[in-house]
Amino acid sequence: MQRHNSEMRTKNVILLLVLTLLMPSCAALKGYDYSVEKLNLSNQHLKRVPSYIKRYKHLKELNLERNQIKHIPTWVSSLDSLKEINLNGNQLQLTKSDIRHLAKVNRLLMTDNGIKSLPSNVGQLQCKTLVLARNNISSLPASFAKMQNLRSIIFYENDFAEIPECIAALTSLHEIDFYKNHIKVIPEFIGNLDSLEQVFFAFNEIEVIPDTLRNLKHLRYFYVHHNKIKFLPPWMGELTSLERVGVGYNQLLELPDLSKLKSLTDFDCENNLLMDFPWELLELPKLEVLVLFDNPFSLTREEKQELDMMEINY
Repeated sequence: MQRHNSEMRTKNVILLLVLTLLMPSCAALKGYDYSVEKLNLSNQHLKRVPSYIKRYKHLKELNLERNQIKHIPTWVSSLDSLKEINLNGNQLQLTKSDIRHLAKVNRLLMTDNGIKSLPSNVGQLQCKTLVLARNNISSLPASFAKMQNLRSIIFYENDFAEIPECIAALTSLHEIDFYKNHIKVIPEFIGNLDSLEQVFFAFNEIEVIPDTLRNLKHLRYFYVHHNKIKFLPPWMGELTSLERVGVGYNQLLELPDLSKLKSLTDFDCENNLLMDFPWELLELPKLEVLVLFDNPFSLTREEKQELDMMEINY
């Protein structure tokens, strides 16, 4: 009997210790601060979006990067404060339901998901920024033209052979990125998107810059390096808002007069066929980066010495 009582006392002590250890964590769980605005659940091997997130009514940014999520649960649409959701590096299958559940998100990141096509109701998305880089998309549904809130679309490293016509309707775009696709022609309607500030068409198969782009008076960044462009139109020198220009790795024989580009800070024209050195660029007041390697410049000995003294690499 004495032994039995001793064993019972031991069990009670152990139970009391367990409860003592658990109580702080239970209290913490009960009083958990669901007012957090940013939640990072990246690299957690998640196969679905955890349901407890629905309690975070003040959540603004949700990072679910590099998991194995395939679909978006219905309750995500009830998170009225949610502005950004990072779904990069998942396994999204993107159904019509997923689009409806993501409709109110302001900034939507879905890079590197193996997405081949977008649902026909994609126009329901109200986001301003849509990032679909490193997927396998080659076309867009007609409803994409309804995304009138869009300011930035990122499609670098996809399978586009042409820029879809539906983008012509997105007149509020500030940034368009089709870097590293298979595009041969910049369509003329790009010049009608006169709010554009950043244009990225590098690593494609483009040969000509259409004259309609002269309408892009707010253009700041213009990257068309690694294409097949043989000349830059004279009006490029009139786009005085330009700050960064990348035209390297093309087939340029000459440059237009760029002396009026007083805001230019970066100019990359390496690996072309330029014979005449662009001396006027050296006079630009804000120029910080000038890349001119691998051009067959025709320079006198005195000119080479002058460039060496200025520490200009060419």
